[in-house]
Amino acid sequence: MPRGYGFCASIVFAFLAAMAGFDASGATFRHMSLDALVAGSDFIVHGRVIQCRSLWDPATGAIWTRTELRVLDAAKGRAGTALAVTEPGGIVGGRGESYPGIPRFKIGQEVVLFLYRAPGDRLRVTGLLQGVYTVFSDPQSGELTAVPAAPPAEVVFEGARPAQAASQATVVRESLGRFLYRLRLKAASR
Repeated sequence: MPRGYGFCASIVFAFLAAMAGFDASGATFRHMSLDALVAGSDFIVHGRVIQCRSLWDPATGAIWTRTELRVLDAAKGRAGTALAVTEPGGIVGGRGESYPGIPRFKIGQEVVLFLYRAPGDRLRVTGLLQGVYTVFSDPQSGELTAVPAAPPAEVVFEGARPAQAASQATVVRESLGRFLYRLRLKAASR
């Protein structure tokens, strides 16, 4: 073994260890308008997450997470009462894989998802995080609202966190009923 090899290996190991905790929330992706999300989706559904399960896929040599949803409403496509969304990444055994911009879901979470059929008969989220709207209930009125999961396109990140002025950029909250109605109109006009 050449002299100094241990020192170089230590530096590489330290770099990799530091990167393991790197927050990729500052990742960028091509902005898609609401019209483009509707046009690029086979299904648009409002649903509740009922199960998340990561599995190793030997065909792709990667970990995929399968998220099962109970469909509460469909603004585009015939989704039935349940469907499964499959996205790359997750944890299986002692191995984890994470990809910037790929949405992750929690059991019980309510979302509006824009979905397309991908190779391998998988349903995937259109436009990465742009195709996810989180549904919240207003504590005062009980009204359900839809909020985009992706930050607004103009948000500037400093140190993997939104800059102070940008964090107050316009986050659009819209009544869930009104939002689904608009999506139905857009889907019907295609």
